[in-house]
Amino acid sequence: MNRCWALFLSLCCYLRLVSAEGDPIPEELYEILSDHSIRSFDDLQRLLHGDSVDEDGAELDLNLTQSHSGGELENLPRGRRSLVPPTAPQLAVIAECKTRTEVFQINRRLIDQSNANFLVWPPCVEVQRCSGCCNNRKVQCRPTKVQLRHVQVRKIQIVRKTTTLTKVTVTLEDHLACQCETVVAARPGMSRGIKAPQTRVTVRTVRVRRPPKGKHRKFKHTHDKKTLKETLGT
Repeated sequence: MNRCWALFLSLCCYLRLVSAEGDPIPEELYEILSDHSIRSFDDLQRLLHGDSVDEDGAELDLNLTQSHSGGELENLPRGRRSLVPPTAPQLAVIAECKTRTEVFQINRRLIDQSNANFLVWPPCVEVQRCSGCCNNRKVQCRPTKVQLRHVQVRKIQIVRKTTTLTKVTVTLEDHLACQCETVVAARPGMSRGIKAPQTRVTVRTVRVRRPPKGKHRKFKHTHDKKTLKETLGT
């Protein structure tokens, strides 16, 4: 308790000294200090810390307002103030045709086409490939110089509950130089690697001969046997 009163008296002396040298101290602070709610050193310390935080925030806002040229921040709300000035939009630059690093997925078909019960490690690697834009759509970015590179990957298999590792060599293709070249449209017949077999259908015309109609006409309306015999006899 004596420590609290000693701190309180020292604070009062400090306030009088400050009021004599600079701006007058607000009366609200005297009312807060004279309040009977301050019963312990913790209450007084909590009060002093709260005032220091408010004073630091007010001092920071005052410095920001005074340091800005032209006083533009004085008319802006506190939430809209920004310390970082907005940057102007940059001019777009075309992605030129050149080699860039890309990720190549190592497919299991490159290792073994007859078996699929295994894993490949690493599953992907970096390669150099041509990419970029050209002046128009009739030309494309294509490699002019290519180099083959051989790397070893691990083929991981589980045989009879035992993990086996096998080193397998994979051939990768790296592009060393690129150039915009004219695109040649492929013909429809050349685009198909395997031509479908053509089925030929042969159509045969069969003529059906009809019997002569003369004799049938003679016997068609003959009902007399005598006349029929005479006709056959002739």
